[in-house]
Amino acid sequence: MMLSEFEPLSRAERLLLDAFRADGIARVAYRRPPAASPDITLRAEFLSFLARGGDEPAAAEDRRIEVLGAWVQGRFSVQGARVPVSLWLFRCVFEQSLEFDGARVAGSVGFPDCALPGLRADGCHIAGSLTLNSGCRVTGEVRLSRAIIQGDLNCERARLGGGFDSPRPGQRPLVAEGAHISGDVLLGRGFEAAGEVRLLGTRIDGDLNASGASLHGCVDAEGVRHVALNLDRVRVAGNVMLSGGFAAAGTVRLQRARIAGDFDATDAAFDVVGDATWRSGAALLLDGARIEGALRLCRLQTPLLGASLAHARVGALVDDDSTWGQRHVLDGFRFARLAEGAPTAAAFRLAWLGRQRPAHLDADFRPDPWRRVIKVLRRMGHDHEAGAVAVGRETWLRRIDRIGDGMPPAWRWLPRLGHRLFGLVAGYGHRPARLLMWTLGVWLACASVYQFGAMQGASAPANPLLYSLERLLPLLDLLQRRTWATAAVPTGWDSLLQGVGVFEALLGWAASLVLFATLAGWADRDRRS
Repeated sequence: MMLSEFEPLSRAERLLLDAFRADGIARVAYRRPPAASPDITLRAEFLSFLARGGDEPAAAEDRRIEVLGAWVQGRFSVQGARVPVSLWLFRCVFEQSLEFDGARVAGSVGFPDCALPGLRADGCHIAGSLTLNSGCRVTGEVRLSRAIIQGDLNCERARLGGGFDSPRPGQRPLVAEGAHISGDVLLGRGFEAAGEVRLLGTRIDGDLNASGASLHGCVDAEGVRHVALNLDRVRVAGNVMLSGGFAAAGTVRLQRARIAGDFDATDAAFDVVGDATWRSGAALLLDGARIEGALRLCRLQTPLLGASLAHARVGALVDDDSTWGQRHVLDGFRFARLAEGAPTAAAFRLAWLGRQRPAHLDADFRPDPWRRVIKVLRRMGHDHEAGAVAVGRETWLRRIDRIGDGMPPAWRWLPRLGHRLFGLVAGYGHRPARLLMWTLGVWLACASVYQFGAMQGASAPANPLLYSLERLLPLLDLLQRRTWATAAVPTGWDSLLQGVGVFEALLGWAASLVLFATLAGWADRDRRS
């Protein structure tokens, strides 16, 4: 097309043409127009013509189209075209969706405080940033699938989608599947979206910052709210920040996401309406995610319900009393450490483990989360707390009747009895001091029996304490059996004392074997697994 084909030009178009030639700003109006009028209207086809470089595309290299306060009539389209200029439109209103599909833009594209019916830029290549910020309102979809943006994607204070009270099913105000953003993705500072914000498989070389965003997932005919933010398989070279008042009505998904920095959800609110977790839904899905930094889930506005971290791996976990609700999936969740501020107390960790899905604590018991907590606490030097968690697990296994469940029903009582006794005397191998106390008690009790028998005139050792110690420690010989005195007249106590000696010897052998197995780690299922 030629410039002459657009004659005569409107006032707004003449201002735009003059500003384009002078590399200045076309100040059509100073506010976003509420309605069209001849003074502020310009044709979208004319804007598209200039965006392609006008009559002299080569001369338009590195220029900017800057428009303030215009009403753009018709459809703006640069599909598949090379756009040698930067586009900056501020407080403008577009009647129809903009089309950038497959376009190659040499500079940046910005629509601060504009009103758009939609933006289609699938497969678009933008050498600079794409800006939809400062009160920008898009009632339809912003589509950026497979787009390449070499700067930032800035949607701060934008409002995307329609029907915020009840977004229609399937509504997706922002779709950037498979896109590559070389800078940051900024969805915070008052960003609002109605429907699913979908960045599936997006690659972000900077940070993803949605702090302060408010997202509203769609509600289906049965009243169940669906996904609010979908970051499945996203790859972020920096941090993901859903903090500072971030609020999602609907599920937040990061399944198989890869994050080189932290995932920070401090002060966030997940499932704010409470209808995303109906029918066993989840507020937060991190299945298979890899977070090299810290997973921060602190000071949440409401505890997480149904969070799933199955097979996720994080460098550090930071949580607190506000974090965990019920029905979590923790099987395969790996965290290298508990970062500063995260509770290490066994009571807190046992309560956390006890909030998993009911099936994972009963019929489909998952031992892995318990082992992970024990391993991390030991690595951090909290051996006592790790032992308490291990004891709590054994107590739970006994409570759900899992001890001896592999044996014939008629014989299950035997391992259950042994398990119960092992817990009482040695804390399942985690409290060896308890075994020593029991042994000390047996030693003194038996010595008292020998002493009392001697006082009754029965056969008895000369030194009851040393004799009791010799019987209790199977490999110790204190020559006390030779000092056994024979009573002049046998009494009923003789047989009793002999029986106590045999009983004490058997207990001594048992205690020695248990102590040896405990110190060697044979009784610790976590060291063996």
